[in-house]
Amino acid sequence: MNILQALLLGVVQGVTEFLPISSSGHLALLQSTFDNFEQPGLLFDTLLHLATLFALLLYFRKRVLKLLKAFLGFFFSSLKIHYYEERDLLWGIVIATIPTAIMGLSLQKVAISLFEKPAVVGYMLILTSILLYLSGKQNYNERVSPVRALIVGFVQGFAVLPGLSRSGSTIFTALATGISRERAAEFSFLISMPAVAGACILEARHLGELTAGNIPVYAVAMAAAFLTGFASIGVMMNLVRRAKLDFFAVYCLILGVFAILWV
Repeated sequence: MNILQALLLGVVQGVTEFLPISSSGHLALLQSTFDNFEQPGLLFDTLLHLATLFALLLYFRKRVLKLLKAFLGFFFSSLKIHYYEERDLLWGIVIATIPTAIMGLSLQKVAISLFEKPAVVGYMLILTSILLYLSGKQNYNERVSPVRALIVGFVQGFAVLPGLSRSGSTIFTALATGISRERAAEFSFLISMPAVAGACILEARHLGELTAGNIPVYAVAMAAAFLTGFASIGVMMNLVRRAKLDFFAVYCLILGVFAILWV
């Protein structure tokens, strides 16, 4: 993999991670066209997700700070007010992370194998298309309850499969269970943080396999993913509020069919 290929993959990751069109699916399809692409495990893909995690932390820094105060408020009475203000969201993130971790670990080997099967990625993109279309029909205004968080977390675990959009599937599920549009999008992004952090810890064992020549290549890809990812978060938040996801449903359908028939 050369610098230009790494730059392209980083931009694709940044744009597609938060838009509901499956960053893993796009990376798998694009990587399949590179004759010289290889990575230790899923280390390269995971580092790109780490870069977009930094973009999330920057974008939601105020909310993350409130959640940290709420977490500390569970233990310290001086911060108790912050705990009561954010406890629904805080416990929702904790509860959602549990099934995500279980499903993610269970499907890890399957997910790695599917990265080399564009047709399967295509079917997952078509499933994403259906979920995006249906998400436009949901319009509720409920809070993040433990049961809703558990369901969304379970779906996020399945989204480790390339082609199934993590943001698209979790936002659809949150909406379908009754969570309001803006909170559904925010919750989807927030629960991705511990999931991505966990994946990075698992893939860290491959860091020793990196050569000195690959470090600049990986750094360029991560920088591109961070910058484009930060820009795409705001776009996605606005589109979810306005229920404007039909274009992405059509896009995923076309790309999915293309992957099945031609790649």
